[in-house]
Amino acid sequence: MTTVSVVYHSGFGNTAKVAASVAQGAASVEGVITQSLELTDAQLDGGRWQDEQMLATLNASDAIVFGSPTYMGMVSGVFKCFADATAPLWMSMGWKNKLAGGFTTSSHPSGDKVMTLHYMATLAAQLRMLWIGPAEPASHLSGSDEGIDQWGFYIGVGALGNMNQGMNVPTEGDLKTAAKYGERIANAALRW
Repeated sequence: MTTVSVVYHSGFGNTAKVAASVAQGAASVEGVITQSLELTDAQLDGGRWQDEQMLATLNASDAIVFGSPTYMGMVSGVFKCFADATAPLWMSMGWKNKLAGGFTTSSHPSGDKVMTLHYMATLAAQLRMLWIGPAEPASHLSGSDEGIDQWGFYIGVGALGNMNQGMNVPTEGDLKTAAKYGERIANAALRW
C-alpha cells in the first residue's frame, strides 16, 4: 500500500478542516492509505519538538503533506519547531525522493499565505523531497462557480480561515480544492 501522511498544526480549527479534506481526497484513491498527524504544544519540550512515534510514521510514508496556519507571514511556532526537528533527516537524506505538498490558512484572502507555502516548499527541497503543486486551475477561469483555487495559489493550497468560528470558513471551495489536492498527491505517490 502507498501511504500519504498529512502532518499539520491548527490553532483555531481551520487548518484541521483543510487537513481533513486533503486526507479525504487522498483516501479516495484506491491503493492509498492516509494518516492525519496533528502537531500540538504537548510535543514541545523546552522549545524543541519531540515525538519519535510520529516521526517514525512519517519516515514510513511515501508522501507527506505539510499544513500550518499562517501567523505573522510564516508557519506557526509549533510547525517551525517540527521543521527544525527534521534536521537529522536533512543530514541523512532520510526523506529523499518522498513526495511533498503543503497547505495553509489565514484570516485574509492573501494574508501572506504564499510566504508560508514557500517556506514549506523550501523545507521539502532541503530534505530532497519532490514538491507537488495544486491539482486544478481556478474554476472561475472556466466560468464555474465551484470556488476551486478561488484565491489563486499555484504552489500549494491557500484557504481562508478566521479566529471567529461563527464564520463559514474555510469555504466549501477551499475544502474542494484541498480534497482535489490530496487526490493528486495520492495518485502521484502511486505512480512514483
